Amino acid sequence: MLDEATAGAKDKRPLLAVPVIDFSPWLAGDDAGKRQVASAIDRACREVGFFVLTGHTVSQQLLDDWLAVSRDFFHLPAEEKLRAAPAPGDFHHGYHRMAAEGLAYKDAAGDGKLPPPDLREFFAVGRDGLDDAYYRSADAARFYKANIWPAHPPAFRDIACAYFSAADGLCNMLLRAAALAFGLPEAYFDDKVDRSFSTLSTIHYPAQREAPLPGQLRAGVHTDYTSLTLVAQTDPSGGLQALNRRGEWIDVPYVKGAFAVNVGDMMAQWTNDVWVSTPHRVVNPAQDGAHLKPRQSVAYFQHPNYDTVIACLPSCTDASRPPRHADVTSGDYIWGKVNRIAPGLREAAATP
Repeated sequence: MLDEATAGAKDKRPLLAVPVIDFSPWLAGDDAGKRQVASAIDRACREVGFFVLTGHTVSQQLLDDWLAVSRDFFHLPAEEKLRAAPAPGDFHHGYHRMAAEGLAYKDAAGDGKLPPPDLREFFAVGRDGLDDAYYRSADAARFYKANIWPAHPPAFRDIACAYFSAADGLCNMLLRAAALAFGLPEAYFDDKVDRSFSTLSTIHYPAQREAPLPGQLRAGVHTDYTSLTLVAQTDPSGGLQALNRRGEWIDVPYVKGAFAVNVGDMMAQWTNDVWVSTPHRVVNPAQDGAHLKPRQSVAYFQHPNYDTVIACLPSCTDASRPPRHADVTSGDYIWGKVNRIAPGLREAAATP
């Protein structure tokens, strides 16, 4: 664990806003720079569960290319987009139509009552090239699914795979910073995420020419199931908000080319709830003309290797803070989370 001074504990004021953290000192490779970055990330993840990352390794050109090819796909006729949709009830890869589901569904009561669906459509991509026997085993089959690729635009697959690889590499570096923050060998997480069953989602929020339903948002209030999530925002007017310690909704700052990074439920469990998985949402634009503009974002959801055991990190427990959660594999953890949604709600969410 970083010592008290390094970890920023001298500043007793709680973080109530989402901080911006420059990753370039970590990439420079010197010990002082690495400790500085690890300290900043540690504090943000303990107190807010969110930070905005600049100075990272994902090129602006790659992000722009992925946004452009995604935009071309979303502009296709509905019937062509639906050719790349998964089978009904399958929440894996492919195209998910407009307002097909809501992120708040997982917290819906099991009484058959759905919150309003989210005002978005998205395309989900998983790890490609699953030829290794590891991915084809019976146990792994639930988590490593073949991607569904659209016929158009022709560059969609290549750019998606390049972006997936870049985001995956950045997430793995962030976990190296996490390991340093928790007093672990820097490579502690490396063999736990080298075959992750992560998901990349490219998301389109259309212009709102009609008023949303009561309580309907671009993305409902939720936490992520992940270890870490990377979100590239594209609109300076924002929309992504997180809940701070005072129970206030705060904007996640937009910085061109930066990532909003947040802690997921799995990482909170891994750290014995030392790092916090924070509720967040994407709100509707103001009715001042902004509602006539569409919005895009890109989210990379990191799920460690399906057989990685999520057990309390050794530096996150002591006599006064015993482990709060039972050990579980990453795959079983996500499987359990997905199946928390009652079957009736899943079926309703999948029904056009």
